[in-house]
Amino acid sequence: MTNTFITFEQLEYNVVDSAAYIRLNRPDVLNSFTTQLYGEVKNAVRLANSDPDVDIIVITGTGRAFATGGDLEEVLSRMEDENPLALYAYDDNMPFDAVKYSSKTTIAAVNGICVAGGLAIASACDLQIAVRSAVFGAPEARIGLASSMMPSLLLSKISLSKLKYLLYTAKSISATEAERIGLITQVVEDGTLEEKVQELIKDIRKTSPNARSLYAEYINRMLPTAPNSDLQRGFRSEECREGLRAFSEKRNPGYQR
Repeated sequence: MTNTFITFEQLEYNVVDSAAYIRLNRPDVLNSFTTQLYGEVKNAVRLANSDPDVDIIVITGTGRAFATGGDLEEVLSRMEDENPLALYAYDDNMPFDAVKYSSKTTIAAVNGICVAGGLAIASACDLQIAVRSAVFGAPEARIGLASSMMPSLLLSKISLSKLKYLLYTAKSISATEAERIGLITQVVEDGTLEEKVQELIKDIRKTSPNARSLYAEYINRMLPTAPNSDLQRGFRSEECREGLRAFSEKRNPGYQR
């Protein structure tokens, strides 16, 4: 099916051999997410789901990052916007449910830095294959933000103690450690990602698309979920505002201890 309906500006969308490839394309800012990019990811997944010729969706990044978190300048701008609806753009554009509940098998091909919203996208995918130099983390608490998506998406993959460590310290971990604790599926050597993704696709296609779709449905019934509206509680805190201002001003935030 040829895409004549949706134009993408911050990602590339291509279908090759019945696999839809979604490539985040803001390499100069490490593929950080504007509300527009979040929305484009959601619509790209929807487009792939609607294509009867597509059975697998691969999400990856351009440059040295898979994806980082939300574009912090835009977040701060929306927080300080007098329009009371400004922050709701995040609720409206969040792609995590679209990825998690996709009717097609989803693969995160992690080509580099994978933190915050990038980690959420990767974790929402069915499978994650990462280069050895990739790093993973959930640094939101450093800017005073508690993301409801992270506990919801990660608790089904890693232990509660590891989850708390990642969230409370905001430290990043290596791809090797991420694989060891179950955060990702497979680590491959740098320079081999595309080849290994193709090998994984071949293995997946030894099974029935309908069986995979049903398995995904059964599994998702058992997983925890968090409504997008929970994001507002984090965004609207004074500590988040202070954290974002400190980031913008290149200083340490003045959190009350």
